[in-house]
Amino acid sequence: MAKEIPLTDIVIADWGLLDYEESFHRQQQLVEKRLQGEGDDTLVLVEHPPVVTLGRRASGDDLRVSVDEFSESGIALRNINRGGLATAHEPGQLVAYPIVALKRKDLRWFADGLLNAVIALLADYGLEGNLKEGEPGVWVNGRKICSFGIAVKKWVSCHGIALNVNNDLQTFHMIVPCGRPDEQVTSVSSELGEQVDLKELGECFCQHFLRIFAYRQKAC
Repeated sequence: MAKEIPLTDIVIADWGLLDYEESFHRQQQLVEKRLQGEGDDTLVLVEHPPVVTLGRRASGDDLRVSVDEFSESGIALRNINRGGLATAHEPGQLVAYPIVALKRKDLRWFADGLLNAVIALLADYGLEGNLKEGEPGVWVNGRKICSFGIAVKKWVSCHGIALNVNNDLQTFHMIVPCGRPDEQVTSVSSELGEQVDLKELGECFCQHFLRIFAYRQKAC
């Protein structure tokens, strides 16, 4: 029988709209502090200007356009240290990065908890989120709505999820989502037929995250 997860504090940090490079740098600083036993567990919420990130398993085959076309379009292209393939970020996404010392040394447990927080959030908006065996992310009506990719160093996590909410999905046309050319993507606003309040949605996500992982928000 699994032990009950202890209730502990976590900081929730809203970084607003922030360049991916700066966000990545800040994440790494938080990771190093946690590795040294310093600082707080932190759940970061952020939006990024248009950027495509390539995980450890990604290659040029995951791009639909050339590197030169990325440069000409002004959309950044970055190789990073998370798992997964190509992921697109745009303003209007809910991007959440948990920089935490895992309470259980179990990556499946952590990944499932994070994805279940997304599914619970979607249910709040009347949408049924689904998982696919062996594929990271969440789907609604057969279309991918949330990307997932984490990195864990000595049981301290970074990176996380990117849920399409109000973004226009144009950057996704430049990649092969999940390594599958026929994969379709969607967003919360596309499924509902209307824009939603991103701040309110982010607050709902945080509440599910706190509940699933037994955290209480630390007062700043």
